[in-house]
Amino acid sequence: MISTPKQLTTLKRIPSTRKVSRLILFNLVLTILLFLIIEGLFSVIFVAKEFTSERFPHARRHTQYDEEIGWINVPNLYIKDMYGPGIFFKTNAMGFRNDKDFSFSIPSNKVRMICSGDSITMGFGVDNDNAWCKLLESIDDRIESVNLGQAGYGVDQAYLWYKRNSTKLEHSIHVFSFITYDFDRMQTGSFSLDWGKPLFELKNGALLNKNRPVPRPFRLRKVRPAIRQLNSVKVLTEIFFRKRPATLLERDNQLERDVQKEKQTQEIAASIFKHLQEINKAKNSILVLVYLPIKGDFMEMNSEPWRQFLHAEALKSNLLFIDLIDEFRKSPPQEVNALFSDLWHYTEKGNLYIAALLYKKLLAIPEIADKFQQKASSK
Repeated sequence: MISTPKQLTTLKRIPSTRKVSRLILFNLVLTILLFLIIEGLFSVIFVAKEFTSERFPHARRHTQYDEEIGWINVPNLYIKDMYGPGIFFKTNAMGFRNDKDFSFSIPSNKVRMICSGDSITMGFGVDNDNAWCKLLESIDDRIESVNLGQAGYGVDQAYLWYKRNSTKLEHSIHVFSFITYDFDRMQTGSFSLDWGKPLFELKNGALLNKNRPVPRPFRLRKVRPAIRQLNSVKVLTEIFFRKRPATLLERDNQLERDVQKEKQTQEIAASIFKHLQEINKAKNSILVLVYLPIKGDFMEMNSEPWRQFLHAEALKSNLLFIDLIDEFRKSPPQEVNALFSDLWHYTEKGNLYIAALLYKKLLAIPEIADKFQQKASSK
């Protein structure tokens, strides 16, 4: 049979079509491989970034290791543009966020107020003059405020920092402030993975720090969590170490452990407050516990269990307790955002709001009002 010219043309096209198909398939496979390589490379880059990143880079600039508390402010430090142009950070010779040093004795015309707490009290994001503790002085010139706030502190660390410095300064009032997260921080011996911190337990009714000396900051502690973020590790874990769903009994047991852990934290917090009360009474100072609001407290109820505990503990142990959350929730919703720079730290306006609200609440306490009246009558 003799092929016609048309048939010959068709036969010639068949190898050509197959060749094109193979070329398309090859390019498709190559594209997929390149995509997978790039995807894997980006996964490694992001994990490396997570490993090398600082969760609180600002805090690292003004803190130093402390074997008892974990970290404290560097004394006599001045950083001109700590949080932005002109937003300065300054500590005195004792490591407090104050522009001046203090004498042991209280000036005759002053009510000295010590403020303890975490970065909210320290004044994260604002300069020294606009932290709420310092702003109390601008509201009432009889106040001399001492800012013991430290970045990232839990209730346990704030207690230790005050305890160390309580013998160095006479004071009239001790404002011991906290947010809900400060109680959560009490439940672990590390902060942001590589920052070691104290870990208290109650032994025969006494507070025992079982993480002393506190481990030094160690970046390699972040290796294991970082490796777990690799996509290949996630896939292999899912294939070979896939966890079966927890049984009802296991969930109940975990819930019981969580409840027990929170109960232990409450007992430790109650012991800390008792010790703070004893120290302040011995120094003729008035202790006031203050619950500070964060942005989430405006709508959410995560803080309610701790608020209930603290109100009950205050009644039981005769503690002065100011809870600012209810008053905060009365704020117009459109004004709340202006009070916060992020989820919990205050803007300049937020610090001023807290200072004014706290001052009003403090003056409503008869014992504290008497302290101020004595200074007014002595002028």
